[in-house]
Amino acid sequence: MTLFRFDGRLAVVTGAADGIGAAISKALWAGGASLAAVDIQPVDEAKITGGSAAEGQVFRSYLCNATKSIEIAETCNAIQEDFGPVDILVNNVGGGGTDQNNDIETLTDDEWDFVVSLSLGATMRFSRGLVGGMKAKSYGRIVNISSSLKDGVFGPVGTVRGRIPYITAKMGLIGLTKQLCNDLGPFGISVNAVSPGLTLPGEDAKITQRFRSLPPEEQARMYSHIPAGRLATGEDIANAVCFLVSEASGYISGETLLVAGGGAR
Repeated sequence: MTLFRFDGRLAVVTGAADGIGAAISKALWAGGASLAAVDIQPVDEAKITGGSAAEGQVFRSYLCNATKSIEIAETCNAIQEDFGPVDILVNNVGGGGTDQNNDIETLTDDEWDFVVSLSLGATMRFSRGLVGGMKAKSYGRIVNISSSLKDGVFGPVGTVRGRIPYITAKMGLIGLTKQLCNDLGPFGISVNAVSPGLTLPGEDAKITQRFRSLPPEEQARMYSHIPAGRLATGEDIANAVCFLVSEASGYISGETLLVAGGGAR
C-alpha cells in the first residue's frame, strides 16, 4: 500500500511487465494514478491493477522495443494522443544482455550497443519524447532507475550479464539525471534517480530466477554485507520511487537515492 496519492496524475512506466517495473506500476496505480505501462511484451492489466480502478483512473499498455528510437517516438506520441501530457515518467527499462563472460576482451560491439541503448539510450529517448508536455503544464516528475553497481564491482556478480556495458550505462544515468535536473528545473520538472541494491522483485523475474539457481553459499555471500540482513523486494524500490514522484519531494532534484538496506556493491 502506497503512502502517497497520485489522483488525477498520469504515470508512464517503462519495463512494466514484470520485476521492479511491475512493482512500481502497482504502487502508482494503488496511489490513484492512471497508468501507461510500456514493455516489449504485453503487460497483464490484472496483474498491475488487481481488477480495480478508482473513478477516472485508466490503464493502457503499449508494446515497444526500447532499443529502437522510432518505436519509442511512436509510443510517446501514442501515449500523449490517448491521455494528453504526462505527469510522471519512470525510466525503468534496462538490462545486462546475455554475455556471461563479463570480459572486455570478449565483449562484442553488438552486446555493448544493445545494453547501452536499452539501459541509457531509452531513458534519454523516453524523456525527450514526453518532456514537452511536462514543460507545457509546468509540472513533471522523472525518476531514472540506476543500480547500486553503478560505481563498479570487484569479483563475480552472479545475477548480472554483460556487466561492463551495464555498469557503464547505469553510471551514465546519473550524469543524465543531474544534467536534466539543471535543464528542466526551471519548468517545474524534477529529475532524480533510484539505485536499487540486489532486488528480488518476484518469483517470475529473471533476476530472481538467476539468484535461486545459485548455490546456497553464493546466495548467502551476496547479502552478507547488507546490514538489513536481506535483499530488497520490488515494494522497497517502488516505495522510493513513489516518494520521489510525490508532492512531498517537490524540492528534491538531481539526487540519487540508494535503496540497498545499508549495503552497496
